[in-house]
Amino acid sequence: MKIKNFIALLILLIFVTACNKGPAKITVGYVQINEDEVLNVAKEGVFEALADSGFVVGENIKLIDNNAQGDLSMIITILQSLQSRGVDLIITNSTPCMMAAAQLISDIPVVFTVAFGPEQMGLKTIPDNFYGYYDPLDSKQFADMLLEVLPYAKRIGIPYNNAEPNAAYSADKFSKEFESRGIEVVKSALTSVNDIVMVGQNLVAQKIDALIVTADNTVYSGLNALSKVAGEAKVPLFVSDPLQAEKGAAIGLGVNYRQWGYLSGLKAVELLRGRTPAKKIEAIRETDFVMNEKACMDQALFVPPVVKERARLTGN
Repeated sequence: MKIKNFIALLILLIFVTACNKGPAKITVGYVQINEDEVLNVAKEGVFEALADSGFVVGENIKLIDNNAQGDLSMIITILQSLQSRGVDLIITNSTPCMMAAAQLISDIPVVFTVAFGPEQMGLKTIPDNFYGYYDPLDSKQFADMLLEVLPYAKRIGIPYNNAEPNAAYSADKFSKEFESRGIEVVKSALTSVNDIVMVGQNLVAQKIDALIVTADNTVYSGLNALSKVAGEAKVPLFVSDPLQAEKGAAIGLGVNYRQWGYLSGLKAVELLRGRTPAKKIEAIRETDFVMNEKACMDQALFVPPVVKERARLTGN
């Protein structure tokens, strides 16, 4: 009888222990190209959408959080690690991370944010496991805005990292837009954040009317240094990532990053619920227009009142 009672008690303990463990957590792998305030805004949007839908990190989600610290080769290592660990979902933040995942990951759902779309990056076949929102990159709207502020602009400069596919793509698209309007574009390539000051000084020495930074993670990492160059030369700095205006650009016009992250997060929610989103990949349409008043003053940029009243002001 004692043995039977002991076995019964052991079975009961095993049952209670199993119940106390609760349901298994979903494992989500996250990879971001570098530590950047703007990318972090989108990241917050992603996990806000998850939490609003009942998927909370630390409760029913185990998060494996990775940052490549600007090292493009590290992205591949991170994705291979996530794949070997058998995560349930991968979320990428930035175009290089999206592109690496498109080439490496085929058996795990991938949700991307803050990226151009696979087609924009030249992928002939979009992976079946890919979902997210991409930036349509409205270069026309951006050029319209810049020429409204600088109607007599004749020459602009674009620093860019040609090793980043997103940077090369956006620099090329903006160049074609401005050139179609009779404006000369001077592009200068760089390879690391350490080149930004030299490249910036080289561009302003060529009598440009404005500096433009498009979708470039490397240049944005050193935007404070570039804004200093712009201020010293009295050349206004415009950016296509609006929140970068808070880091020293005069004006930023582009997609809303928090909304971008949130909408991408909602696609992740659908996948975690076992559903396939009705539209796998969509363009983000919500935009922001940000004006840094201090930077405008430092860079000798006068913004017409009719333009200023449309902007969200910062840098007071």
